[in-house]
Amino acid sequence: MKHAETHNWKDLITRYLNNQISRAELAEMLRKVENEEDLDALHEILSTEWNHEESQTDNSGIDWNAHYEAIINASPAFSSKKGLGRWTRWLLAACLLTIFSVGGYWTYSTYYNKQQKITATTQFDKQPGSNGGILILADGSKIQLDSMGNGTLAMQGNTKISNRQGRIIYNAFERGDEPQMFNTITTPRSKQFQLVLADGSGVWLNAASSVRFPTTFNNNERRVEITGEAYFEIAQQSKNGNPIPFIVSVNGVEIKVLGTHFNVNAYADEEVIKTTLLEGKVIVSKTNKQQVLQPGEQLQLDHNGNFTLLKDVDTDSEVAWKNGYFSFTNTDLFSVMRQISRWYDVDIVYEGKLPNRRFGGEISRNTNVSQVLKILEESKIHFRQEEHRIVVLP
Repeated sequence: MKHAETHNWKDLITRYLNNQISRAELAEMLRKVENEEDLDALHEILSTEWNHEESQTDNSGIDWNAHYEAIINASPAFSSKKGLGRWTRWLLAACLLTIFSVGGYWTYSTYYNKQQKITATTQFDKQPGSNGGILILADGSKIQLDSMGNGTLAMQGNTKISNRQGRIIYNAFERGDEPQMFNTITTPRSKQFQLVLADGSGVWLNAASSVRFPTTFNNNERRVEITGEAYFEIAQQSKNGNPIPFIVSVNGVEIKVLGTHFNVNAYADEEVIKTTLLEGKVIVSKTNKQQVLQPGEQLQLDHNGNFTLLKDVDTDSEVAWKNGYFSFTNTDLFSVMRQISRWYDVDIVYEGKLPNRRFGGEISRNTNVSQVLKILEESKIHFRQEEHRIVVLP
């Protein structure tokens, strides 16, 4: 995670307009607004941007003054700040909803969602995804996890599998001589799940993902296989004073860790496999290539086997799905719609010549799909909801 920094108004607003602002920087911008820091510089910058965007109203079809008034009036927290100037209050509002249609930056916060519900009624509306999945035992039998109550689910050798408040926990009583037994947890579209492995490591599965793992680990290595997207918090283990490595295998790539927090995005329909490190250190390898990652770094591996190392990534954004948010940073329309497809279990169809739109901001994953589409439509993209699919229109 990036270290805390202090940014001036020009830096913050430039990053905001370019869809490059992080959650921490957005919070800093809000703090500076509320503390009324360096208002002369703020007013000069915002006045220029406001006049520019207002001059584009006829072309965009969006009434920016109406947006401003609606946001301010809908939120008592803003309307009560009588001492704030128009431009200052406008920035505070801009941080909560679309202001710049060209860049398409918006933030749909939990607070705003409570203050003003966006209603879009449709007979084909889809509820948000939820916790659930399928546990496949070593003998191939399956346990549906969506509605299981607390308690013991099964025994696998000397390992007890329990469900505790919506997560699966593996407890190995003692390591015997029997061969390793492997289990798999899969999450279909619209489901996510969490489990604790026998070594105490935590695994969070996003929608349309899976993890295959032994019910107990040996003393040499701890190895699991995944598809889709998963976040890991790895417990440290050692034998005779030597750390026992934890290895994640995905599509021919191996990620070797000791004790660390990291996220792996390896959906088959994405252009790259992304490994993002939050804490500790990992080694990513494929064939004869390898790369060591430090906290705040992300390694991208494309279909040709090329490595690309990114530094100072917004790690909060990369794991936002685990914390209940869609998070976009200069994200193209097709990538946005793939995430919606997985979480709401819908197919996506494109019609007509679509404009080149990129999106930035956050939307709660605990909202119906119609509300998400309503927010995206602020950037002049249109949608038609059908029974099991969403049609994207110019």
